[in-house]
Amino acid sequence: MNAMKKLITLSFIAMLFIGCGKINTPNADAEKIFGKWRFVSSSGGFAGTGNTSYSSNDLYEYKENGTFSHYEGNQLIDQSSFSLQLGPSIFSQTDQLLIHYGGISPQLSQSFVIHQDTLFLSEEVYDGFQYVFVKQ
Repeated sequence: MNAMKKLITLSFIAMLFIGCGKINTPNADAEKIFGKWRFVSSSGGFAGTGNTSYSSNDLYEYKENGTFSHYEGNQLIDQSSFSLQLGPSIFSQTDQLLIHYGGISPQLSQSFVIHQDTLFLSEEVYDGFQYVFVKQ
């Protein structure tokens, strides 16, 4: 009976470590994405007017365990997994940092650049949106 309790306890501890793990990042710059980001502006899209469904209340959060959350104020709007890779962008032939999202849309990916406390996201599709966020 004691052996069974130890096995269950060890299994539970192992699951905690696996569930709290950090996702793989291609380089140190990619790790700057972790944290909360407040929406500032958007541009692009088919009409060129940006994504008008966002406001200064929108917040993106990227966690080290690979969880992405989109909040409007305190309300959770969307949540999915994400991964980070280095690969070619449709906008250039050079490798860029890319975010690939899980549950939202399997095809959705964004290239990103972080300059000081500002995050620039670009949807990896033609006529896609570009977003600007500031670190919280």
